[in-house]
Amino acid sequence: MQTQPARHHQTAPEDRIPISQKICYGTGQISNIILALSIMNLAPFVLTVELGVSASLVGLAMGLTRLWDAFIDPVAGYLSDNYRSRWGRRKPFMLVGAIGVGIIVALMWQMPRGWSEMGYFWFFLGMSLLFYTGYTLYAAPFIALGFELTPDYHERTRLMGAMNFIGSLASIPMAWLFAITQWDGFSDGVQGARVLAILLGLAVIGLSLVPIIWLKDPTVERFSRKTPSPGHGEKAPLSFFGGMKATLANKSFRYLCFAMFAFFPGLILIQNFSSFLVIYYLYGGDKAASSVLLGWSGSLSGALSVLFVPVVTWMGTRLGKRHAFMICAGLALFGTLVKWFCYQPSHPYLNLIPGPFIGIGFSALWVLMAAMLADACDEDELQTGERREGTFSAVYWWIVKMGLSASLALSGVLLKTTGFQEKLGGQQADATFIWMRICDVAFPAAFIAISIYLIHKFPLTEARMYEIKGELEKKHAATR
Repeated sequence: MQTQPARHHQTAPEDRIPISQKICYGTGQISNIILALSIMNLAPFVLTVELGVSASLVGLAMGLTRLWDAFIDPVAGYLSDNYRSRWGRRKPFMLVGAIGVGIIVALMWQMPRGWSEMGYFWFFLGMSLLFYTGYTLYAAPFIALGFELTPDYHERTRLMGAMNFIGSLASIPMAWLFAITQWDGFSDGVQGARVLAILLGLAVIGLSLVPIIWLKDPTVERFSRKTPSPGHGEKAPLSFFGGMKATLANKSFRYLCFAMFAFFPGLILIQNFSSFLVIYYLYGGDKAASSVLLGWSGSLSGALSVLFVPVVTWMGTRLGKRHAFMICAGLALFGTLVKWFCYQPSHPYLNLIPGPFIGIGFSALWVLMAAMLADACDEDELQTGERREGTFSAVYWWIVKMGLSASLALSGVLLKTTGFQEKLGGQQADATFIWMRICDVAFPAAFIAISIYLIHKFPLTEARMYEIKGELEKKHAATR
């Protein structure tokens, strides 16, 4: 593995992205965050806490829909890579996806009381399948478009930092979704969820239109032709399965996929444990009081994630993306281990302490992983002659979502193995709470450690990326 160069590379003026365009791209990320967190922050509370649906059934539904999400991701990425129009490759898909998923978000929580448990399960499952179809049509091209905005190693880090700084602002109010449904102005939490869902759907559509309308796509001219033109340096595209095979054959890409697979799904596996420990262990089943702590906890993590993004971005440009990630993930590992000591019913707000440490790990995950994925796309172009950002981002998220699907499906089962029973509320057995706390600490700590090791092995250093950039510029000049 090559060592970091003594000379620190400077970004060429032509490779810099104007701040207005970074803001425009970041606005689209707000929609992405709202979509990513809406189901996760509503389903366990509305379905399990309010409507009494088994946590294992909710986990199963969320796991099955994530399987569908994982299946259609590579398809959406491949289609947007190979689509040609006067508006470029990505924006037509983004438009259809944004409007569709905004409508679905508004409709999927319009559930009345009085249905059977299986009735809620099937309705939620069906609407979630539609939700993830629209979400993928927007998100896969949106992420791929960001990889195309600059060819520079450091400017990519700054772009992903700006995008995640702006997008992470949405995570602060999203942490309060459950608390908002408990407001006195609503007859109950179910009515609160209905009203909230309509507002979220409108916000998704409005915010998504900002990058669709105003973000400049530097690849429009190149990808406006209906068929590839060898005279412009393009080859006939790989088939869908050929592209999948070529993508997975990239060693650098595999390190990123499995590092994210370990970090993110590893924490999702025990997501319900943390929330239910707060509701039932710290507060004995008091939904109103626990929703406030959950809201403050999510807001603190979200706010600190926003504040950490400039720090992570600076670390990535000064220390290199790999070293910056390992430092930040190490802090997240520390915060995970500290959680064991912070579940104190007599002092529930100690539960806020781990948030800042875990938050900086997530900031590094979103900023640095995305920038490293863009680097892997450059390496792939050097090897294959194709620009396949859509396929790379889609396959990347396909692997991660397979992990998410398994995690969500297993989370309810794992929760049951601890002895947890919804009907007991805060009267769970002492052994149940002990096992829930063990799982809440042990699983994410192990997965974060694995992620740190995999990024340590990632081969695309700053020096190597500027070598690749130079070779690509020579190839592009030769085909003009």
